[in-house]
Amino acid sequence: MADLGLEKVSDVYRLHGPAAGLRRVVFFGSVLLLTAIASMSMLDILGSDGLTFFEAMIVSLFTVNFLWIALSFISAITGLALCLTKRDPISLRRATLRPVPKSLSSRTAIVVPVYNEEPHAVFARIRSVYESLDRLNLASAFDFFVLSDSRDPDIWIAEELEWGALRQALKLRGKVFYRRREFNTERKSGNLMDFCEKWAAGYDFMVVFDADSTMTGEALAVMAALMEANPRVGLIQAPPQPTGRSTLFARILQFISHVHGPTMTAGLAFWQLGSGNYWGHNAIIRTEAFIECCGLPHLPGRPPLGGAILSHDFVEAALLRRAGWKVWLVPDIEGSWEELPSNILDYAARDRRWCQGNLQHIRVVFATRIKPLSRLHLFMGVMAFVSSPLWLALLIFSTLTAWETAQKGHRFFTGSLSLFPTWPIDRAGDMLTLLAITLGMLVIPKLLSIVMAACHPSRARLYGGAVGLIVSAVIELIFSALLAPIMMLFHSYFVASNLCGFVVQWDSQSRDDRGVALGAAVRAHWVHVVIGLVWSGVAYWFNPGFFWWMTPVLAGMIVAPVLTHLSSRLDLGRMAARHRLFLTPDETAPARELARAEALRCEPAVAVDSGLLKILEDPTASALHAALIPDAAPSERVRVEVALLYEKLARIGPHSLTRDEKIKLLSFPVKPLDQIMAGRMALPN
Repeated sequence: MADLGLEKVSDVYRLHGPAAGLRRVVFFGSVLLLTAIASMSMLDILGSDGLTFFEAMIVSLFTVNFLWIALSFISAITGLALCLTKRDPISLRRATLRPVPKSLSSRTAIVVPVYNEEPHAVFARIRSVYESLDRLNLASAFDFFVLSDSRDPDIWIAEELEWGALRQALKLRGKVFYRRREFNTERKSGNLMDFCEKWAAGYDFMVVFDADSTMTGEALAVMAALMEANPRVGLIQAPPQPTGRSTLFARILQFISHVHGPTMTAGLAFWQLGSGNYWGHNAIIRTEAFIECCGLPHLPGRPPLGGAILSHDFVEAALLRRAGWKVWLVPDIEGSWEELPSNILDYAARDRRWCQGNLQHIRVVFATRIKPLSRLHLFMGVMAFVSSPLWLALLIFSTLTAWETAQKGHRFFTGSLSLFPTWPIDRAGDMLTLLAITLGMLVIPKLLSIVMAACHPSRARLYGGAVGLIVSAVIELIFSALLAPIMMLFHSYFVASNLCGFVVQWDSQSRDDRGVALGAAVRAHWVHVVIGLVWSGVAYWFNPGFFWWMTPVLAGMIVAPVLTHLSSRLDLGRMAARHRLFLTPDETAPARELARAEALRCEPAVAVDSGLLKILEDPTASALHAALIPDAAPSERVRVEVALLYEKLARIGPHSLTRDEKIKLLSFPVKPLDQIMAGRMALPN
């Protein structure tokens, strides 16, 4: 990015998309036209000999699923066209890099909500981002807030010590702040609202990070400049790229996201324009707008569909739009990263949490004064999971239809007065063509993205060369085909369990390169294997031809344990990298911020085997902890409870205390260990 003054180039920061109505009419018209053609074709094929109940259900389910596929396909093709012609998806002008401003008139808070995360890694990323801003001489425009909801006492103390070490290393005062909430009500959304109530008034904007987020100083500066130049914009989303994981599973997902992701985001930006969506992190938000209209309601009824809104980001974007603020997805903001789960089971566990949150959007999508495109975003969030049971139902009805046909055969004379036979109509070729087109719409955008990258030698080198790029793409397609039915069964179960009232525990996700042993994979997937084997046997018994049609789906179910185990292996991921497979630009030409964050993560962390013992034995850590505890006088009951805990600590030792008991002790300034062991158990002041 060029280094120009903001006052000279303010026009390049204007967010304005011409002919919004026309492009949306063309876009959605194309989606509906494709869906209508496909639906009528399916109706014509199945209805050639008369339409049974099962066949009518197939047509209905096929139409809904195809609408979802067509929406993604047209978005991807639009994005490919924009990337090939090098057009900005918003302005439709020749795409240019937005220059980095020399100065900013605004103040921005970078907020990092954390919940039982690895403190050393979190603060390594924060330091890397701060140093990036400092190199641009823009650090004075940004402050950092680590907003902790951690419930593990050892992690809590480690967070405090890592914060203290960061301030000391960078000699910072008043730039990086740390706060831990006593009660983590409403999870991340409540954490952010607490920040808005107490500190946001001093900042024009806030950039929301996840614990695994990293951004360049250039990206942050451009986002702030965009907000300054567009006063009616409430939120700008920078598309994050996955990075940092090394298992085979993570590498495959990172690879295809880097190759195909930019075309998808360009296509989305083309039709979303100022009615975009919020992805929950790596976005800049106007604090005035957020405080004004993003207070989340409690949904009537009990969880999982009632209560506090879990997937709050989509809803917050809808509330911003309802109040008249613009929400933009800006694909050309580079230098934004996140991390992925490292294996299929962790990936599914994350999806299970998202599923519960997204299903709540059913209750929000019909709220009053919500903008039409915001309703579409909410509906798309629901369909991201509901499409799986719809797909499963389509396969079940297809199997029932094949069974019904095999049992009845063909009736040549349909009535007692029929003089001429009704000859069977062979539409297998037409059906094969329609299914091939449907699969092609899923695969072709990926293939075109691969071809586009392979045809540019400089870009292909970033992915290990043209050969490595193509081989990686072929393996990714096979892997995705096997993974799809596994995730279909997972998502179908998640949706069913939520609708039946089962509530998911919203825990922090694993962010390490965690492998899955074969035994654990079998225990997690044995139902999938049984479904695949039984379905295969039944299909082959009554209709061998239909069985071969179902093979791609059934194969994924049957090999699920092996696929999960092998794809989670770190050694296979590293072997793939050595053979130049599934490489990404983050590895072949790593950004300084990523390299710096990784180097800092490799440095020794602050040693905290036991948070309570650390505070008891280390006067410096104890003083820091006492300074960070909110000044609140305990009730008489709490004073007695704490005194009894000190008695237990002195008589039996720290190992005798539960997690909640340690948290209660650490909620007040802790007395030195020698005083406790000497029997002078003082009550908290």
